[in-house]
Amino acid sequence: MSGIGLILLATTATVIAGGAAALTIGFNAGRTAEVAQGLGMTSEDSHGPVARLLALIGSLSINRPVRRRLSGAGLSWSVATTELVLIVAVVLVFLGARPFIGRISGGLLAAAVPFIFFRWLQRRAIQRAEHFIAQLPEVSRVLSNGTSAGMSMERALALAAKEMPAPANEELGRVVSQMALGWGLDDALTDLSERMPSRELNVLVRTIIIQAKSGGALVSALQDIAMALEDRKQLHREVRTAILASAFSGYIVPFLGLTSVILLNIMKPGVLDDMVASFVGRIILLAALACFGVGMLLMRIVSRVEV
Repeated sequence: MSGIGLILLATTATVIAGGAAALTIGFNAGRTAEVAQGLGMTSEDSHGPVARLLALIGSLSINRPVRRRLSGAGLSWSVATTELVLIVAVVLVFLGARPFIGRISGGLLAAAVPFIFFRWLQRRAIQRAEHFIAQLPEVSRVLSNGTSAGMSMERALALAAKEMPAPANEELGRVVSQMALGWGLDDALTDLSERMPSRELNVLVRTIIIQAKSGGALVSALQDIAMALEDRKQLHREVRTAILASAFSGYIVPFLGLTSVILLNIMKPGVLDDMVASFVGRIILLAALACFGVGMLLMRIVSRVEV
């Protein structure tokens, strides 16, 4: 085996070992935090220096978008561990693909890893939000029944969190837990609307907050909202069926583009390296990337319909 091959092998083994260690540390830290919370211990009592370092990295403002995406997708993963594993995956894909499809194609394939991951997160969050929105009519009915029976809004929310399936029980349970920790009803519901942004939820949250402050007819308002949300749910289902083909095209076009570039380099090894080495080749590649980007954007705009 050549010296370069040994270096690549050693680097790959080191990266794999580091990724496995990061995963173990991150998941053990999360498990330790759960156990400590159940025992009533503070984070400083239970976390070691590595866990505190991961928590510090995850709490940085620069990681807020990643933390928000993980939360929206219903995942309790550590932000720092997720980012570290993602970096390891990019390096592994590049090192594994480079000997077979070349440096440029390997770089493109490695660059696609975080894109695919965050698209998966976004899709998971969208599906979870849509499922939650579809549950809002039933949530409104449960809250209406609870308040009409003389329950306070806090108890009605706890009842809905107990009776509703996921993801409504998870989100409403988080609201109930926040109020048990001293949050006000306004703050807990506003945080819910920020985690699961939608017009339907915003209407429900604002109605509850306003009626709770003014002492209005909350039961009848919740009943009216339940019927309106049911109508919007049916309309949303019809519109989504109508634009399904356009949405599918928006996903398949970038996949075809990346696949064609990789196949071109496999059929004629080194062609991408030659193109990058020349000025005209770089212009052609940049123009192709720009065309694909504009095409994806136009398809997203055409297939995006607000209901």
